[in-house]
Amino acid sequence: MRLKITASSALPVRFPFNYQYQLSAAIYNLIAKSSDDYARFLHDKGFRLEKIRERSFTNKTSLIKIFKLFTFSKLNFTPYRISPKGFLDVRTIEFIFSTPVPESYKHTVLGIFSDNIIRLDLLGHNLFFSVTNVESLPEPVFSGEHTFICLSPIVVTTSRTTSTGGREQHCLDYLQSEERLKFEENIQKNLIRKYKVLTGKSIRSSQKFAFAFDLDYIVRRQGQISKLIHFKDDIKIKAFEAPFTITARPELIQTGYTCGFGEKNSDGFGCVEMINKDAD
Repeated sequence: MRLKITASSALPVRFPFNYQYQLSAAIYNLIAKSSDDYARFLHDKGFRLEKIRERSFTNKTSLIKIFKLFTFSKLNFTPYRISPKGFLDVRTIEFIFSTPVPESYKHTVLGIFSDNIIRLDLLGHNLFFSVTNVESLPEPVFSGEHTFICLSPIVVTTSRTTSTGGREQHCLDYLQSEERLKFEENIQKNLIRKYKVLTGKSIRSSQKFAFAFDLDYIVRRQGQISKLIHFKDDIKIKAFEAPFTITARPELIQTGYTCGFGEKNSDGFGCVEMINKDAD
């Protein structure tokens, strides 16, 4: 279930280059207008997948994965000028919100139409955008292979040991040969987990799974397909933005399309649009 949301400001607005955190907060605020309890549930708890891992015959450890099961695109600005300080003279914003969860879709819609206002906290100021159009978008038919463009960049992480012996989350670099296979494997694992949370059904990893960014696009961009996103003041996220082709079970591809591919989807990562919509 997808919404295309358009909103306008009475006065020109400046946006910083990194606004994902503020837009995520604005979406939670929309949901809270319809149901504060549901917004708190999404933000604080989310949808949980608990997997039991056996370390020995007597000890068991639990691995809990938490998903919000929604994603959103970058903003399209009209008009705008780019300066070292960000996007200037913005009057209209447009973005895609996507979720497979009916409750999330319902409260987003009701929150929008409660007062037709989107509030964004930008650069220390509360700015108000009047919603001018909301469009429900049809869902494509899914087969076993599709090509997508990124509406927001894709991030995939892994846990690794630091020089001091601790553990840290590392953003995998698709362009590094030693990390590319892990990037693809973690895309698949992430989709399988989301599908399990959504349906209660398990899918095993498959050798038929494949994920690859478009090589011609990488050449045209001279390899410049990564983005370093400053999410809040102290969090930096390396993500990738390029067309890609994925081969997988149709239900997994649908899960990625509706929830987002990769991780941190509810923070504005992994939202995509299908190129070959007529494929079925």
